[in-house]
Amino acid sequence: MEILLYVSAAIAALSLLLIAVFVMITLKSAKATMNEVSETLTNMQGKLNGITDQANELLANTNRITEDVERKMQSLNSVSKTAEKLDDSTVHMNKSFQSLSEQISNPDPKHKDLMQKANTITGIIASIYFRAKREKAKQTNASYSAKQSDQKRGQQNLLPSPQKRLPEPKQKN
Repeated sequence: MEILLYVSAAIAALSLLLIAVFVMITLKSAKATMNEVSETLTNMQGKLNGITDQANELLANTNRITEDVERKMQSLNSVSKTAEKLDDSTVHMNKSFQSLSEQISNPDPKHKDLMQKANTITGIIASIYFRAKREKAKQTNASYSAKQSDQKRGQQNLLPSPQKRLPEPKQKN
């Protein structure tokens, strides 16, 4: 029985030795795996840092673009407000011109006669002025040659004719 004890002790020692060898092999393998994992994590961390830098740069560009768009939108808003004010001014001017046009086309009866007289007087004064101008031109042109006097006669025909009376404005019904 003693032999059995020695044999079992030898087997136990051999088992312990095998267990120690396998634990050492496993530890070496685990150490290599841990080194690979550490290296992979270091590479990933470097790539993540690069991606983070690019993301930060992209975010900064996006913020700049957003600010630029906001400034341009504010500028467009001011242009839009100016256009609205211009439209209001145009409507007001159109109403004013329409009112003025109506006042001119349909004057007060007391002013209508005065306007006709002023028109007639203006026509007479213009006629007198242009006749006097023609007479003066004839007097100064007497010393010039025949060719020059012909040219002056052609110019005299270009003078405007006296004004005619305006037609009576139509009355509103």
